[in-house]
Amino acid sequence: MKTPVIASIGLLISSFSLGQTNDTTQLKEFTITEKRSAKQFDQSARVVTTIDKKEIEQAPVQTVDELLEFALNVDVKQRGPYNVQNDISLRGATFEQTLILLNGVKLSDPQTGHHNMNLPVRLEDISRIEILHGGASRIYGTSAFAGAINIITENAEENTVSGSVTGGEYGFYQAGVTATTAFENHSHRISASKSGSDGYIDNTDFERTNLFWQSEIDLNRLSLMANAGFMDKGFGAQNFYTSAFPRQFEKTRTYFSSLTAEYDFDKTHIRLRSYYRQHHDRFELYREGIDYYQRTGNGRFVMGNDTVPSWYNGHNYHQTAAYGSDLNVAHTWKLGETSVGVEYRKEEIYSNVLGHDLAEPKPVPREPSYAQFTQFDERENYSAYIEHNFKWKDLFMSMGTMYNINSQFDDEWFPGVDVSYEINKHFQPYASWSRSLRFPSFTNLYYEGGNSVGSLTLEPEKSVNYELGTKFVSSWFRGHVAAFRREGKNLIDWIRYNNSDTAYAANITEVNINGAELNGFFNIHKLLGEDFPVFSVRAGYTYLMADTTSRNFESSYVLDFLQHKADLALTSKEYSGFQLTANASYQDRVGGYRNAEEMRETPFDPVFLTNLRLRYRYKQISLYSEISNLFDQDYVDIGNVQLPGRWVKIGFRFIIR
Repeated sequence: MKTPVIASIGLLISSFSLGQTNDTTQLKEFTITEKRSAKQFDQSARVVTTIDKKEIEQAPVQTVDELLEFALNVDVKQRGPYNVQNDISLRGATFEQTLILLNGVKLSDPQTGHHNMNLPVRLEDISRIEILHGGASRIYGTSAFAGAINIITENAEENTVSGSVTGGEYGFYQAGVTATTAFENHSHRISASKSGSDGYIDNTDFERTNLFWQSEIDLNRLSLMANAGFMDKGFGAQNFYTSAFPRQFEKTRTYFSSLTAEYDFDKTHIRLRSYYRQHHDRFELYREGIDYYQRTGNGRFVMGNDTVPSWYNGHNYHQTAAYGSDLNVAHTWKLGETSVGVEYRKEEIYSNVLGHDLAEPKPVPREPSYAQFTQFDERENYSAYIEHNFKWKDLFMSMGTMYNINSQFDDEWFPGVDVSYEINKHFQPYASWSRSLRFPSFTNLYYEGGNSVGSLTLEPEKSVNYELGTKFVSSWFRGHVAAFRREGKNLIDWIRYNNSDTAYAANITEVNINGAELNGFFNIHKLLGEDFPVFSVRAGYTYLMADTTSRNFESSYVLDFLQHKADLALTSKEYSGFQLTANASYQDRVGGYRNAEEMRETPFDPVFLTNLRLRYRYKQISLYSEISNLFDQDYVDIGNVQLPGRWVKIGFRFIIR
């Protein structure tokens, strides 16, 4: 490994001695969608971190989860690299308390939040990522308990074909291609990618396929956007869910489609959106394969002299569907803008372990005949909301409420109010208050196996959210400082009592999270001139504290969060086509995990992660060398799941216009 590392570092260092070219940019205004109606950054009374197209292109990463690893107050708990499986959370929340959206469409999986990041898009398809910090149930519904991450794909503006190929250690490969075409009033995008690896340790191999299509039609006042995607992924899941049975494996498939229609009158905007998401999951507690366990004629599994226990009757199979529609009408009048709307969502699951008994078993699609669904459950959700935004002189206010009806749980109100005051064009203090709620997933309710036991008596999680801060904007800087508090009740966690090996789903009575964060994006060339070797810097720091600790039990999620997180992203000036980007993150996680060797709770160690990329660009071709985990840190984010050390990759991208 040393030779490619030394060579790559040599290339990185040598880039600073090369000639210079100009590469300047402005701090442009951008539109965010953290309300029922889109607002500019300086009109928003909430914290919304936006990662734009240029930052995405320059970042030394291959996938969305890697990009978010270095974003402000985002906790990416990895079970595997390159989006094999990641739990994404905001501001100390759990992975199921953060809503993931694609172009405003909810992607959250009702089986488990472990599948929320099964995205059908390439990194190159993304125009920007909006991260809404803090409770957002009033805006996005129950899943946005602690915030939301909206991934927005790029519009096709010209006829192009682009692609990328990357290779690296441990048999890593990634290849993808995108084609776009644009006409006077309609445009289209289609992309495909394939990636995989032999694994950095035993049983960490993976293979993934993505397909994505987008079409847009502009008919004067009416605009239409259609999306469809497919993702297929299989991966060795060494120690993923329990260290008692380390040789696990998982296979997932996701189908996704949506259609959005928007119509503009003079002062009224109408949006109608419908979507469908189907997810398939096969989980093998004992991995079946040539070099692993083999199924015998009597249905038992054997690997050499090792025969699985008699209680293991076979793999777990799940199929979920989530579909719905929402209608939003926004009207501008002399007292501001008022938005009203309704939303419907239905969630279903077929499984052989989750749900109520089916009258008759149902075959599992694309699996052998012995694989049968024996359980089923479903729930429906209806909501109606109203929101009003107005600006009087330098005061901006957004207030509203959502009323939610669920077929399995009690009705709930989600009110909230956001206020900001523009002291001058550079300085804008703000404050917000809201209520949030999340319903248990089907896994929380029903799962039993592999030393985990769910509970049908779980109640929904609830919280009250407070935030106070200020935003700063200038020609060369954009940032904010904030303090916040989330008062949580009935939070759902998987906990172990008295050093037991079994984790139980339970409501923790009350957990309050207090925190502070500061974040800034600096355009160094605007500040110090274009001759300065550093082009831009993004820096952020977050501190979190809970007023409850895990007494007499071990917490798997709620009380394991990043107490300290400091992030730095640096982009150099471009020199004769060469450009260096570096992302660094210091992460200090509270809580611990049950050590598989010592059989006791072990605290998490702090970790300092650094990714580097050197890019050479010539016309429409870019070559790059990339190093992830530069300092070869030995660390875990979850349980006993060992994450990879230093990993070197090289690749190229091209675009044909």
